[in-house]
Amino acid sequence: MKDILINCEKLRSRKVLHDYLEQELHLPDYYGRNLDALYDILGTVNSSNAVTFHFINREKQSSRMISLYQAMLDMLTDLGRENPNVCVVEE
Repeated sequence: MKDILINCEKLRSRKVLHDYLEQELHLPDYYGRNLDALYDILGTVNSSNAVTFHFINREKQSSRMISLYQAMLDMLTDLGRENPNVCVVEE
């Protein structure tokens, strides 16, 4: 299982967030750098490459990132209902 730490205080732009996700998840070159593309890729996660996203410092997030983090959290939560190999933890 892979644990991905989403530090809402430090990832302060869409670009930085998607750069980080590409690096941590070893996403393919064709990754579209948006939540729909992330959903499609994570939909293929199976038990051998399960992933848990840990959201921390949400109370310290940039005001311009609130909607992106909420959309990402909602998307990952929905995906986790369909694919038990994708989990979300809010800390």
